[in-house]
Amino acid sequence: MSVSTPTNKSVSFVDRFSHWLVALITIIALLVGWLYKSSVENRSVNINISGFNVQIPQGWVKTSPQGSEVLHIVDPFSTGFGTSYIIQNIPVDPNSTVDQAASLLILQWGQDLTAFRVLDQKLVTAYGKSADELTYVFVESNPNMTQNKLPNVVRGMDYIFMNGDHAVVVTFWAETHAFDADLGRFLLFLKTMQF
Repeated sequence: MSVSTPTNKSVSFVDRFSHWLVALITIIALLVGWLYKSSVENRSVNINISGFNVQIPQGWVKTSPQGSEVLHIVDPFSTGFGTSYIIQNIPVDPNSTVDQAASLLILQWGQDLTAFRVLDQKLVTAYGKSADELTYVFVESNPNMTQNKLPNVVRGMDYIFMNGDHAVVVTFWAETHAFDADLGRFLLFLKTMQF
């Protein structure tokens, strides 16, 4: 007695449909997950501090402002150097121009930041306000000498606005590998700022 096995397998419509259905459900699940992740990352909290109203990313840590800083927040989830947003309100001569304020800021960063180098400086219009846009790099090393870590190369971007007898400086600092990915979130932060 011999048993014959079919050599010609035909795939039924239901089998073919189930494969496509699994692929479609996987794509939809990935899309929903990505949208949820984006919405969580882009959540913000509205704050009003020293005449500035701005929406900051939820979960970021406020540090103690130093000098002319009004607000200094850091992303606790960034690796290496903590991605930071800073708002400064610097007193200047009422007749100062935005270029003069930018020059003073460049001098300040040159003294305060290690290996500071200006990459670009230009006049721009940021959300209806004229500003000076300054991009630069600097090196931030770990102050703990007991740890063997390489210094971090940090990219910075400042928007300098004139506000009467004050220069308002909005700063974005991030490691070079994270700068482009975080730039969109910083521009949302800048867009919400009112003073």
